[in-house]
Amino acid sequence: MRPERESCLVEVLDRLLNRGVVLNADLIISVAGVPLIGLNLRAALASMETMLNYGMMESWDKSARDWHALHGNARPLEDGETLVFKAFGYLWQEQGIVSCCLPGTWYLTDKRLFLWRSEKAVFEVPLQSICLLNDAPSLERSEMELVHSGGSARIRLPQLEAFRDKLEEALKSARALKA
Repeated sequence: MRPERESCLVEVLDRLLNRGVVLNADLIISVAGVPLIGLNLRAALASMETMLNYGMMESWDKSARDWHALHGNARPLEDGETLVFKAFGYLWQEQGIVSCCLPGTWYLTDKRLFLWRSEKAVFEVPLQSICLLNDAPSLERSEMELVHSGGSARIRLPQLEAFRDKLEEALKSARALKA
């Protein structure tokens, strides 16, 4: 019997990380019917996004947010730039077969939007190049797609509604200044 379709290791890993695997194992070692040692193993293998969707890594997510709230203030604004909104969130990145959620602090200013992480901006776009904002209601967590002249970005924030309102206001102001 031949497989219907050949699959490579990358496809298997992608499916494994997207859906996740949970392993539960109980082992009891006994001698002459007397249990001596009990071993209980629980392991989960999945992408961070999958684990967060299933509520498995919420304590890590909260600690990452708290850390970024304390240490995310190192980004200086440029001269003449005004901070409009700041919040901890994620950027969904896809590069070929690799997909990941990058945590960081989102900064919305009167001139640009950027994600600050580990002493550098990992995503930055001027407000003038933002074309469209799309909601992503198919996902369980608050997420939106930002379309700009250089491509698109999926943004995930706990305060998505407040962020969206501030971003729309900043876009209107930037377009009014441009005209």
